[in-house]
Amino acid sequence: MPTDIAQSYPHSQARNFALRGLAWTLGLFGLIRLGWFETHAVLPVTLFQAQLAALSFGAPGRAIDVTVACSGADALALCLGAVLAYPAARSMRMAGAAGGVVLILVLNTIRIGMLGRAAETPWFETLHLYVWPAVLMLVIAVYVFGWMRFADTRPIAAAAAIRHDVVPVIRRPWLTRRFAWTAAVLVTVFTVASPLYFESAIVLAAASFVARATAAALRVLGIQADASGNVLATSRGTFLVTQECIATPLIPVYCAAVFAGVRTVTHRVAALVLVVPLFLALGMARLLVVALPAVLVGSPLFLIHAFYQILTGATLICVAAVWRSEFSLTAVTRALSGCLAGALICYVTIPAYGWMMPAGFIAAVGDAQGAVTFLPAFQAALFVALGVALFPSVRGRLAAAGFAVLALLQIATCAALLLAAGQGFVPGVTVIRAWALLAPLLVTLAIVKYELARR
Repeated sequence: MPTDIAQSYPHSQARNFALRGLAWTLGLFGLIRLGWFETHAVLPVTLFQAQLAALSFGAPGRAIDVTVACSGADALALCLGAVLAYPAARSMRMAGAAGGVVLILVLNTIRIGMLGRAAETPWFETLHLYVWPAVLMLVIAVYVFGWMRFADTRPIAAAAAIRHDVVPVIRRPWLTRRFAWTAAVLVTVFTVASPLYFESAIVLAAASFVARATAAALRVLGIQADASGNVLATSRGTFLVTQECIATPLIPVYCAAVFAGVRTVTHRVAALVLVVPLFLALGMARLLVVALPAVLVGSPLFLIHAFYQILTGATLICVAAVWRSEFSLTAVTRALSGCLAGALICYVTIPAYGWMMPAGFIAAVGDAQGAVTFLPAFQAALFVALGVALFPSVRGRLAAAGFAVLALLQIATCAALLLAAGQGFVPGVTVIRAWALLAPLLVTLAIVKYELARR
């Protein structure tokens, strides 16, 4: 290689990194200062941090106005600008960006809590204006340079991640078929046997245990809660925990995964024994959403009803990421990126879909638990999330075709619901939630099959 080229290459790479970093940072600064984004994204996150800080550090000594200027968004823009501009594999940059977001939000929450405790001291202004800004900048610098060093130690893996631009062939197709057939059989048996456990005193006792355990956990978090039998009473309402609340169809799906994927009898037995504590814990987690601040969850009852639907969607995203990249850092990055992208799409599209589904339509078809209203936004979010988890780059035409098919399915779903309502038939909530999961999954599988056929 000529000497002048060898010497100029590092300089041009450094210059390009600086220019990209400046562009990313300015773009993020502009985004966080948009009025709509401040109102619907920055402010809710800031208020959530303030409430979490008050819960962790106690109420401030005097009233403090926590505004968007306290959000840590500027520090976040600097960190993400450097990470996203760095010449590393996309999976590494996404992992670095996710780690930076978590680090800065946690550190900023601690900052708000400590400033609240120092509100009545003469140190408040010094901490607020000088000490904490310097701490944030120092932590960002240490994190970014540490992440860059880590990214540079994995050049082979990074290059492979950049070049690996096709969907892999399933290495063990028998495992996928075995799981699918086993899950279908177990879910059918679970559904047919529903009258047995919906009226079971043993399952009702388990529901009462979940209510009492959740009340105890909420009291530990400083939230007033009490349980009487299978009724949980909190400051945000009273919730009846029935057999149906803990007997979720995820149980037979979990058992199917055990039978299909676990090889030894000992490990199978151990995994099946975990069914009871695992799903009791999930039943508690489902009720603990009442502890989330009202700025994040306007209706805890809606989120409680949709809990298993959202959890199943997140599980599908993780399975897609592992199928795409096996058990690796790349799979973790794809799963997290998919979940974050899906959450963002859902948050943005719920108002739009709500505008397109007028109150007259909802009243005509009936909407128990808000499942119909939630369906189109959830389907769009799951489709995007599965695409992020499966594909290393955006397939423009395929994505557009997938959205078009999904939109047609949603229109057909609305027409079918109106037709059924006209005949006096209202589909159960379980059917609505199952279709919310199934439609985007089928569209995604069709795209994957098309991609595999092209190889």
